This record gives sequence, structure tokens and C-alpha cells, in this order.
Amino acid sequence: MSRCQITLSVNAGVALHLGQHRVWSDALHDRRVVGFSTVTPEIWNILQAHPDFARPELLFYTHCHPDHYSRALTEQVLARDPAAILVLPEQEFDSQVRLAGPGSHLTMGDLRMDFFQLTHEGPQYREVPHYGCILECGGFRVLIAGDCAVADPRLADFIGGRQIDLALLNFPWVTLRKGRHFIQETIRPHHLFVYHLPFQQNDRWGYREAARKGAAQVEGVPDVRVLLEPFQREIIA
Repeated sequence: MSRCQITLSVNAGVALHLGQHRVWSDALHDRRVVGFSTVTPEIWNILQAHPDFARPELLFYTHCHPDHYSRALTEQVLARDPAAILVLPEQEFDSQVRLAGPGSHLTMGDLRMDFFQLTHEGPQYREVPHYGCILECGGFRVLIAGDCAVADPRLADFIGGRQIDLALLNFPWVTLRKGRHFIQETIRPHHLFVYHLPFQQNDRWGYREAARKGAAQVEGVPDVRVLLEPFQREIIA
């Protein structure tokens, strides 16, 4: 059995299989932002029948921007899987866990999730409620940084010297020198998956090629992969 499996939906949306647990992060959104992709009706139809997106235990949203979160699609999943726990930093549903304050944690069996408030990239978004997460199961830790500002000192505080086995980071972390330096000196993951990239037909600014080039320049990380295609599945054994 794999220690961790990641399957991409769109942008920074993933289904994580960590041990016996199934967690979705930013997996459902349906409004396309210029230069990026979204969960189209065609992708949504495939996702609903895809085994990697079956029976989620928990749906986590780092924030509620339209390229990360859709209330309508979330409602449909919760109607199908009413036992799933919903975690997000704004009050959207009567039955949800609302993230607030500097940090919190949640435990489901042998899975622990630590949430921490992080600064969103871009000065115009600094006040957006936005949280990263470290998931830990069986001694394996996964960092989800969301749209965290590249090289945000708060992220260093959140990690606090913990060993990160897998980091899921938006592509500017590898295209910017300060991001690569922070990865190498502060996050120091064993595995790095780069995402929040448009699909080929929406890539008007060449982000995909820039991400490939940036990923190749990351030093000190044994395994760097770029998530580019819908339902791309990556396994860490």
C-alpha cells in the first residue's frame, strides 16, 4: 500500500489518500479565472465517478476564492457523502468546521491536521482568511500551503522545524528564486509537488513551461514533480 497518493482535479485541487484516509483540498471550483482552468461540467462528470475521488472523509478549503472553492459543487458532494467533514475559513454552511484565529488542529483516528493562518500572496489579498495545513499520518507529513505568499515568514513559524515529507506548493515557489531558496533552506521536503497550473488550452502566459524550468532548478529535494493534467495521479510508496 502506498504511504501517500495525490490525484489532481484542477489548479490546486487534489484528493489525498494518506494511509486509510481520504482528504480533498481545494478540489472543487467552477468559475474560471483568466489564465487558469476550472472544474468544467465534463471534468465534474468524470470526477464524480473517479475512484480517487470516492467517499471523502474531509473536504478542506484553504480559502474561498473562486479558483479554489465552489459552494454549489461542495453542496453536491455533501449531499452524496453527508458524513464528510467540511473545513474552511469562512462560514458557508450550518454544519462545518470554521477555521479562525492563528491556528487549530483536528484529529481523525491516526490522522492529525494542523491548520495555521498564512498570508495570501498579493497585497490586495492580505486580509483574505487563508489557512495552510500540515497533515500527519503514520509519521508521514504533508504540507499544503494554499496561496501563501512566497517565502512568508509565518510559514517558517508554522513548520517549526518539523520534517516535511511532501510539500504541495503553487508554481511561483519554484519560478521565483526566493521561493526556491525557502524550499531548500526552510521547508526541506523529501518530495515536492508543484501545482496551481492551467491546463494547456488555458495557459495564455506560459506558466506550464516556466514551472517545468523552475522545478528543474530546485536543489536539495530528491523528488520534484509537476502536476499538469486532470486526474494526474502521483504515488509515494
